Amino acid sequence: MPYRTAQQIADGVYAVGAAAPQATRFHGYHVSQGVTFNAYLVAGNDGKYTLIDTVHADHAQELLARIASVTDPRNVETIIVNHTEPDHSGAFATIRKATQAKTVYATQAAAKFLQSLYGATDVTVVKSGDEVTLGGRVYKFLCTPMVHWPDNMVTYLPAEQILFSNDAFGQHYATQSALDTQNNVCDAVTQAQHYFANIVMPYRTPAAKAVEAALSLPLRMIAPSHGVIWTENIGRIGKLYKALCAGETTCATLVYDSMWGGTAARAQEAYDELHKIHSVIYTFDLRKDHTSDVMAKLAVSSHVCIGSPTYNGYPTPHISTLVAEIEALKPPLTEYSLFGTFGWGGGAAKKLTEKLDALGLVKKFDLTHA
Repeated sequence: MPYRTAQQIADGVYAVGAAAPQATRFHGYHVSQGVTFNAYLVAGNDGKYTLIDTVHADHAQELLARIASVTDPRNVETIIVNHTEPDHSGAFATIRKATQAKTVYATQAAAKFLQSLYGATDVTVVKSGDEVTLGGRVYKFLCTPMVHWPDNMVTYLPAEQILFSNDAFGQHYATQSALDTQNNVCDAVTQAQHYFANIVMPYRTPAAKAVEAALSLPLRMIAPSHGVIWTENIGRIGKLYKALCAGETTCATLVYDSMWGGTAARAQEAYDELHKIHSVIYTFDLRKDHTSDVMAKLAVSSHVCIGSPTYNGYPTPHISTLVAEIEALKPPLTEYSLFGTFGWGGGAAKKLTEKLDALGLVKKFDLTHA
């Protein structure tokens, strides 16, 4: 089970968030390693504490219990809200009431959301570059709008060189311990790519600017709002994020659905044709694989090869959902190919061609036959 008491991650800095290791869905997509809702408690030299972010409303009592394992919750004097999406702020009202925190810091956009969501009218608004000193510690705020909401910011402790990065560099990865060095780093990196593809990818341009600014800071630790905390592997996660934000493509993805097995039987033919163009190909069968897992590979693909039978004149619902996700999440695709079965009336290939052409992709081949 994930950590149940606060875990000290630096001198006077504690991971106090909550975990849902059995969770299989988040934000409408599939996750395979559970979910964490990270929050951080920072001790001042005056006996008072600052809480950075809260958790989902369902986990408010877990957060309070972890805070209580460090100090009386009433010693929490300040709450910093990096982002108001419910997985981060859902417990805000409960935690503020329990702690009696006097001060809340957030961006202008977050302040409006906190008022709308929780009736908070006394939020102190901060701008990018602002600094405050709390309990002898300096906190610096950097606004990161549209990574991935307009209210986003990150919080940096210059003396400690810790970046509380909110959603950036995060992963859905519920583990026993909070630090990257205490976990399977390859799994964490894989989940970071999955998270980026399904959450951050449509906002690659603002994300790239935010990542560049974040990685230019002296860093000993990156503490995101989901998943493991990066320490010895900051370079590795930084390199991944730079590549993902830049839309660097190293492979192709072949994905198909099948009703009676005809399209599935033609997948090898399509693979062989695709292999003439690409040496690295990831293959998915939507009868058993999740679309969100496909998106994780499309994040590093220039070519998508789609197989579908005709279903009432259209692609199957699974394929239609995939194409809708491609349109919404905007992976760095430039090419597509098709294969499948014609059925008694055809139509799937025509509909897919119309849609993918409209998205600006170039067709390389079409193996759809009657």
